[in-house]
Amino acid sequence: MTVELDKIPPPTRARIEQLMAARGWTFSQAMNHVVETAVGEGALSVVGRRKAKVLKLVAPKRASERGSSG
Repeated sequence: MTVELDKIPPPTRARIEQLMAARGWTFSQAMNHVVETAVGEGALSVVGRRKAKVLKLVAPKRASERGSSG
C-alpha cells in the first residue's frame, strides 16, 4: 500500500508533519510509527476486522506419551 502525503486530509497531514519535525523522521518513519501505534491500540478491531476464531488448541505430545517403537 502506498500512502502519499499530498492525499492525506490537511489536519492529519499537519499532525504527521509535526511528528516528522519533532523527531527528525522521514514521512515513512512517521507513518510507520502511527500505524504501529494504531494497531497496538486495537485499530483493526475498530474498523471491523474480526480476529481469527480459535477452533481448538492442542498441546504437542511429549515423547513419553507417544509410546516406544522398539
